[in-house]
Amino acid sequence: MDNETAGKIRGIVRRATLKNIKDDGQTQTASVEVAEGVWRDDVEILQPYGFASHTPEDGALAVVLAVGSDESDLVVLPVANPSKRLGKLGEGDVGLYGRHGDRVTISDGGTIELQAGESVSIKIGGVTFVVSAEGVDITGGHVKHNGKNIGDTHIHGGVVEGSDDTDVPSN
Repeated sequence: MDNETAGKIRGIVRRATLKNIKDDGQTQTASVEVAEGVWRDDVEILQPYGFASHTPEDGALAVVLAVGSDESDLVVLPVANPSKRLGKLGEGDVGLYGRHGDRVTISDGGTIELQAGESVSIKIGGVTFVVSAEGVDITGGHVKHNGKNIGDTHIHGGVVEGSDDTDVPSN
Protein backbone atom coordinates (compact mmCIF):
# COMPACT_ATOMS: atom_id res chain seq x y z
CA MET A 1 0.00 0.00 0.00
CA ASP A 2 1.37 3.44 -0.90
CA ASN A 3 1.66 6.33 1.58
CA GLU A 4 -1.24 8.31 0.06
CA THR A 5 -3.65 5.36 0.40
CA ALA A 6 -2.43 4.63 3.92
CA GLY A 7 -2.96 8.29 4.87
CA LYS A 8 -6.52 8.26 3.50
CA ILE A 9 -7.35 5.13 5.48
CA ARG A 10 -5.92 6.65 8.68
CA GLY A 11 -7.98 9.81 8.05
CA ILE A 12 -11.36 8.06 7.83
CA VAL A 13 -11.90 7.87 11.60
CA ARG A 14 -10.03 9.93 14.16
CA ARG A 15 -10.35 11.32 17.67
CA ALA A 16 -10.55 15.12 17.71
CA THR A 17 -10.67 18.15 19.98
CA LEU A 18 -13.51 20.60 19.39
CA LYS A 19 -13.88 24.37 19.79
CA ASN A 20 -16.27 27.06 18.53
CA ILE A 21 -19.32 24.86 19.06
CA LYS A 22 -22.34 26.64 17.53
CA ASP A 23 -25.96 25.69 18.11
CA ASP A 24 -27.74 28.44 16.19
CA GLY A 25 -28.86 26.72 13.01
CA GLN A 26 -30.63 23.59 11.83
CA THR A 27 -27.53 21.58 12.77
CA GLN A 28 -24.95 22.04 15.49
CA THR A 29 -21.42 22.66 14.21
CA ALA A 30 -17.89 22.96 15.58
CA SER A 31 -14.31 23.60 14.61
CA VAL A 32 -12.42 20.30 14.70
CA GLU A 33 -8.68 19.70 15.06
CA VAL A 34 -8.13 16.86 12.55
CA ALA A 35 -4.35 16.84 12.96
CA GLU A 36 -2.00 18.78 15.19
CA GLY A 37 -2.62 22.45 14.34
CA VAL A 38 -4.97 21.60 11.43
CA TRP A 39 -8.55 22.79 12.01
CA ARG A 40 -11.72 22.38 9.95
CA ASP A 41 -14.55 24.82 10.65
CA ASP A 42 -18.34 24.35 10.62
CA VAL A 43 -18.24 20.55 10.80
CA GLU A 44 -21.69 19.08 11.55
CA ILE A 45 -22.18 17.34 14.91
CA LEU A 46 -24.57 14.39 14.66
CA GLN A 47 -26.87 13.87 17.65
CA PRO A 48 -29.21 11.00 18.51
CA TYR A 49 -32.89 11.63 17.76
CA GLY A 50 -34.75 13.00 20.77
CA PHE A 51 -31.64 14.21 22.58
CA ALA A 52 -29.82 17.50 22.21
CA SER A 53 -26.90 18.99 24.08
CA HIS A 54 -24.43 21.84 23.78
CA THR A 55 -21.25 20.41 25.26
CA PRO A 56 -18.95 22.77 27.18
CA GLU A 57 -15.85 23.35 25.05
CA ASP A 58 -13.33 22.89 27.86
CA GLY A 59 -12.44 19.25 27.26
CA ALA A 60 -14.86 18.53 24.38
CA LEU A 61 -13.75 15.41 22.49
CA ALA A 62 -15.36 13.43 19.69
CA VAL A 63 -14.78 10.87 16.99
CA VAL A 64 -14.73 12.45 13.53
CA LEU A 65 -15.74 10.44 10.48
CA ALA A 66 -14.68 11.27 6.92
CA VAL A 67 -17.76 10.22 4.92
CA GLY A 68 -16.72 8.04 1.98
CA SER A 69 -13.10 8.60 3.09
CA ASP A 70 -13.44 12.19 1.82
CA GLU A 71 -11.69 14.40 4.39
CA SER A 72 -13.54 17.43 3.04
CA ASP A 73 -16.86 15.77 4.03
CA LEU A 74 -16.50 15.36 7.81
CA VAL A 75 -19.12 14.71 10.49
CA VAL A 76 -18.63 14.66 14.25
CA LEU A 77 -20.16 11.74 16.11
CA PRO A 78 -21.80 12.54 19.50
CA VAL A 79 -19.50 14.67 21.64
CA ALA A 80 -18.09 13.73 25.04
CA ASN A 81 -16.64 15.84 27.80
CA PRO A 82 -15.08 13.39 30.28
CA SER A 83 -14.47 16.03 32.96
CA LYS A 84 -18.24 16.70 33.20
CA ARG A 85 -19.50 13.09 32.91
CA LEU A 86 -22.00 11.64 35.40
CA GLY A 87 -20.32 8.58 36.88
CA LYS A 88 -20.88 5.95 39.53
CA LEU A 89 -24.06 4.62 37.90
CA GLY A 90 -25.13 1.11 38.77
CA GLU A 91 -25.48 -1.56 36.10
CA GLY A 92 -28.66 -0.83 34.11
CA ASP A 93 -28.96 2.76 35.38
CA VAL A 94 -29.40 5.66 32.94
CA GLY A 95 -28.48 9.27 33.56
CA LEU A 96 -29.03 12.65 31.97
CA TYR A 97 -26.84 15.41 33.37
CA GLY A 98 -25.52 18.94 33.02
CA ARG A 99 -22.21 20.47 34.00
CA HIS A 100 -23.45 22.06 37.25
CA GLY A 101 -24.60 18.85 38.95
CA ASP A 102 -28.20 18.87 37.70
CA ARG A 103 -29.30 15.37 36.74
CA VAL A 104 -32.04 12.86 36.12
CA THR A 105 -31.15 9.30 37.09
CA ILE A 106 -33.34 6.35 36.13
CA SER A 107 -32.36 3.36 38.24
CA ASP A 108 -32.56 -0.22 37.11
CA GLY A 109 -34.78 -0.83 40.16
CA GLY A 110 -37.56 1.50 38.96
CA THR A 111 -36.77 4.77 40.73
CA ILE A 112 -36.39 8.11 38.95
CA GLU A 113 -34.38 10.74 40.82
CA LEU A 114 -34.30 14.37 39.75
CA GLN A 115 -31.71 16.74 41.21
CA ALA A 116 -31.50 20.43 40.32
CA GLY A 117 -29.23 23.17 41.61
CA GLU A 118 -31.85 25.93 41.39
CA SER A 119 -35.35 24.67 40.54
CA VAL A 120 -37.50 22.23 38.59
CA SER A 121 -40.14 23.80 36.35
CA ILE A 122 -42.96 21.89 34.67
CA LYS A 123 -45.10 23.73 32.11
CA ILE A 124 -48.25 22.30 30.56
CA GLY A 125 -50.53 24.69 28.69
CA GLY A 126 -51.26 27.60 31.01
CA VAL A 127 -50.11 25.81 34.18
CA THR A 128 -46.60 26.15 35.63
CA PHE A 129 -45.39 24.07 38.58
CA VAL A 130 -42.04 25.12 40.08
CA VAL A 131 -40.17 23.40 42.92
CA SER A 132 -37.23 25.32 44.40
CA ALA A 133 -35.36 25.53 47.68
CA GLU A 134 -37.95 28.12 48.79
CA GLY A 135 -40.92 25.79 48.20
CA VAL A 136 -43.55 24.97 45.56
CA ASP A 137 -45.25 27.54 43.32
CA ILE A 138 -48.18 26.72 41.06
CA THR A 139 -49.62 29.28 38.66
CA GLY A 140 -52.66 28.75 36.45
CA GLY A 141 -55.15 25.93 36.55
CA HIS A 142 -56.46 24.47 39.80
CA VAL A 143 -55.06 22.36 42.64
CA LYS A 144 -56.85 19.29 44.01
CA HIS A 145 -56.07 16.69 46.65
CA ASN A 146 -58.20 13.53 46.82
CA GLY A 147 -60.75 15.24 44.56
CA LYS A 148 -61.06 18.32 46.78
CA ASN A 149 -60.18 21.79 45.47
CA ILE A 150 -57.38 23.17 47.66
CA GLY A 151 -56.46 26.04 45.35
CA ASP A 152 -57.25 29.71 45.67
CA THR A 153 -60.91 29.23 44.65
CA HIS A 154 -61.88 26.62 47.26
CA ILE A 155 -64.61 27.30 49.79
CA HIS A 156 -65.22 26.03 53.33
CA GLY A 157 -68.41 24.99 55.06
CA GLY A 158 -69.03 25.25 58.80
CA VAL A 159 -67.62 28.75 59.11
CA VAL A 160 -68.25 30.10 62.63
CA GLU A 161 -67.01 33.47 63.85
CA GLY A 162 -64.40 33.38 66.53
CA SER A 163 -61.49 31.02 67.10
CA ASP A 164 -63.19 27.83 65.81
CA ASP A 165 -61.67 25.95 62.85
CA THR A 166 -63.55 25.59 59.58
CA ASP A 167 -64.54 22.31 57.96
CA VAL A 168 -62.30 20.86 55.27
CA PRO A 169 -62.72 22.40 51.80
CA SER A 170 -66.21 21.69 50.43
CA ASN A 171 -65.44 21.56 46.72
